Amino acid sequence: MNSNSHKLSALSILKGGSWFKNLDATLQQELADLSVIRHFQPGETIFIRGEPGDCIYGIIAGAVRVTTQSRDGRELSLNTMLPGDIGGEIAALDGGVRTATGTALEATTVFVISRHHMRELMVRQPAFALHMIDVLCARVRNTSQQVEDAAFLSLPERLARQLGVMVEVAGHTTPCRIKISQRELASFLNASRQVVNGLLQEWQRLGLISVGRGFVEVGDLPALIEHAGSAARSSW
Repeated sequence: MNSNSHKLSALSILKGGSWFKNLDATLQQELADLSVIRHFQPGETIFIRGEPGDCIYGIIAGAVRVTTQSRDGRELSLNTMLPGDIGGEIAALDGGVRTATGTALEATTVFVISRHHMRELMVRQPAFALHMIDVLCARVRNTSQQVEDAAFLSLPERLARQLGVMVEVAGHTTPCRIKISQRELASFLNASRQVVNGLLQEWQRLGLISVGRGFVEVGDLPALIEHAGSAARSSW
C-alpha cells in the first residue's frame, strides 16, 4: 500500500469513526496528513502501561485488547479497540505515561499521530483543541458509567451493557458480530469464565445472541438488555 493509500485509510476512519466524525473536514484531512501507518501481528504489543505516551493510535483494521495488571499479576481487560476507535490520547496529551497496555488480538493496522503534531495542531487550530476536550470528557463519562455499573448492576446486566458498548464502538446496529472470546468478556467484568459462559449459553437458547469460537453475535440488543434487567429485578 503506497503513501496515498495510507492517508486515505486514515482519513476514512477519521470520517467514519465515532471520535472524529463530527470534526471539520479540513481538520480531518490535516490529521490524516500527519498520520503514520503501522502494522502489528496477532499477540504483538502496541503500547505498554508505564511507558511514555508520545502518540495516539487509531484502529484502521483488526482489534486491540487494552488491559491493566495488578502487582500480583492479575490482569483486567479495560476495553477492546475496534476499527474507528482511538486510544492513547490521555498520555499523548498530558505527556505522562501510558495508563494501560494494548495488544493486537489479530493482524491489526493502525494510524499513529505523534504528541508533537497533536499539540502543534491544537495550538494552531483551537477548534481541534475544543474537540479533544470533548473526547476526554467522553472518556471520563464512560469511566464513571463503568464504576456505577460495577457497583449497582447485576452481572447479567453488566454483561449485556458490555456487549452493547462493543456494538456501539463497532458502529453497527444489531445484529452485530463482535470478535471477542469468553475469557476476554469475563476479564472485562472481573467475573469467572464459567459464569459468563453460562449466561451466554442461556441467552443463546433464548435466541438473543449467537456464540461461536472467538465471537458473540448480538441479535437484538434492546431485547437482550431488557431480559437481563428483568432477570435482575425478579431476583430481588
